[in-house]
Amino acid sequence: MAESFKSIEDNIEPEEGNENVKNEIPFNPNDISINIVPRTIGQIVDMLRYGEILIPSYQRLPNLWNEKKKSRFIESLMLSLPIPLFYFDESEDKKWRVIDGLQRISTLEHFIILDDKEEQQTKTISGNKQPLILQNLEFKIELNGKKWSELPRDVQRRIETNQVTINLIGKGTPDEVKYNIFSRINQGGEELTAQEIRTALFQGYRVDFIEMFVSDKTDAGNFFLKATDNSISSKRQDDLDFATRFLSFYLLDYEEYEPDMDSFLTTGTKSIPKELELREKILTNFQKAMSISYEIFGTNSFRKITSDNQRNRINKPLFEIMSVYFAKLNEKEKTILLQKKEICKNDFIQKLQSNRTFWSSITTGTATKDSVRKRHELFKEFLSKFIL
Repeated sequence: MAESFKSIEDNIEPEEGNENVKNEIPFNPNDISINIVPRTIGQIVDMLRYGEILIPSYQRLPNLWNEKKKSRFIESLMLSLPIPLFYFDESEDKKWRVIDGLQRISTLEHFIILDDKEEQQTKTISGNKQPLILQNLEFKIELNGKKWSELPRDVQRRIETNQVTINLIGKGTPDEVKYNIFSRINQGGEELTAQEIRTALFQGYRVDFIEMFVSDKTDAGNFFLKATDNSISSKRQDDLDFATRFLSFYLLDYEEYEPDMDSFLTTGTKSIPKELELREKILTNFQKAMSISYEIFGTNSFRKITSDNQRNRINKPLFEIMSVYFAKLNEKEKTILLQKKEICKNDFIQKLQSNRTFWSSITTGTATKDSVRKRHELFKEFLSKFIL
């Protein structure tokens, strides 16, 4: 019987011993381009109305604040209290992508824009269909129960003319520098994961492609969900992180790997080809990898299997090597391997138990150059015994 975990996040084995594995190559300070741009709340609302502010599809969903917190933010604007800086990334078409300030942006939409009935019929950032009604105000208690259109004009004007400061990251800033900036911005509150930052950085065909690997709307995604036994959460983009790890080691030679892992995955994401035909081939090969893994290991795919069949958590380094090398098998090699699947499974269990070097490479310090090299070399060697 499968072991029961407290939450779906517990189904992923944490990678330990990587705290000090960092990329020591600094970026060039001259590549940083951040402009301080003054704006009013009214101007930001206008940009929202005209679709000039874009919302990256990363985990920190735009409607996390409850009604009380949203109302207190609006009250801060009424009182002209200082609010935190906004960070935006300037895209190629002059539109701004939200980097920090998404909850405030979606609250403005919920309160002001959605009080227009025509706007209620359109797709919104916050996902709301009805306007925010103020509640639990601390100072302006007479305005509890009011919508935007019901506020006195002087209160509306005070909100609209409230000055805010925006840090705008210039469109010419290299992606690696943007990643570092995002990470430094992301120091307080509920921090974004590395994958959420990558998703914010690479909006467009790259992110759309990565999502196809884990979506239940694609064949490849359904094979992924089956092989992983639906154990990888999408809530903090863990699933996209797994897909990105596959893509990075599929597209880039493991011998080129230099710590840290996040930097390597960022480079891997940048390497996703624009050509549709190439992307379709990669997706097909990933689907093949998930199918092979499931046929051999079943719902124990990508887990440290023991001789007593104890249910263990999914191991990212195992997913990394298995998905990549199964994906690179041709049809003849696939057929030969699956004919020997029971022997392969049993031998792999034995390898996990007896080869300390391999075990260490998937357990401790997994992001070091040495661990990456060893697990790839040892798994390739293991696999070659069954397909030659």
